[in-house]
Amino acid sequence: MSIRNRIPIALVVLMAILSIGHGFAQPTAKKDPPREVPEKDYLQEMIELVVEANPTLQSQRNLIKEIETISEPVKGPDLALSLKTGAAVESSDGGWERRVTPTGGLELAIPLYSSAKKRKIALDKLTVQKDLAKVWQDYYHLKNSVISDLLTKVDKLSSLKNELDGQKKLLSLLQYNLEAFRKQVEAGVARPSDLWAISERIMIIEETKIQNLSSQLATLKREVAVNLAGARWLELLEMLNQIGRQTQPQE
Repeated sequence: MSIRNRIPIALVVLMAILSIGHGFAQPTAKKDPPREVPEKDYLQEMIELVVEANPTLQSQRNLIKEIETISEPVKGPDLALSLKTGAAVESSDGGWERRVTPTGGLELAIPLYSSAKKRKIALDKLTVQKDLAKVWQDYYHLKNSVISDLLTKVDKLSSLKNELDGQKKLLSLLQYNLEAFRKQVEAGVARPSDLWAISERIMIIEETKIQNLSSQLATLKREVAVNLAGARWLELLEMLNQIGRQTQPQE
C-alpha cells in the first residue's frame, strides 16, 4: 500500500477515535427535578365550604330558584266560555195543561283584541325579571360580605396565633434563663431576688397571657365555624385548626 493511501485511512481512524472520546466526555443529561406538590389550600377550601353551607346564602339561593321556576303567563287566545240554564213553561192549546221544560246552552266568546290582558302579561313578566335581578344582586352582595367576614376572622386568628407563639418562645427562653440563674445563685454569683423576678414573670406568662390567648383562639374558631358554616361547622373548625398547624413556627 502506498503512502498516499495510508494517509486517508489514518485520518479516518483518528477522527473516529476523537468522536468516541468526545461522546464519553459529554456529561450525562440532567433530569428535571421532581415537581413540588402544592400544599393544600385550606383557605380556598374554607371559602368554598362557607359559600355552599352558609344558611343565609342557602336561603337566598332557594329564593332565586323559586322566582326562576315561576311560569310565564300563557299567551293563548282570550276565550270566554259561559253556561246558561233555565226553564220554559209551555201551555197546551186548551190552556189547562202546562209543562216546564229545562233550557240551557254554552256560549263561546272570542274577542278580536284584548289589550288589557296583553299589557298585564308584559307587566307580570317584567316584574318577575326585576325581582330575579334584585335577588341575584342581593345574593352576590351577601356572598362577598360572608367571604370578607371569613377572611377578616382568619386574619384575626393568625394574629392571635402569632402572638401565642411569641409568648411560648419567650416562656421557653425565660425557663432556660431560670435554670442558669439558679446555678448562679447556688454558686453565689447572682442574687436570689433575680431568680424570684424571673420565676414571677414565668408564672404571669403561663397563667395569664398564654391561657388567655389559647382561650381566645378556641372561642373565635368555634364562633367563626358556627356562624358561617351552619350545620357543617365541624368541617370548617377542622380547616381552621389545619391553618393553625401550618403557621406553627419551626423549632
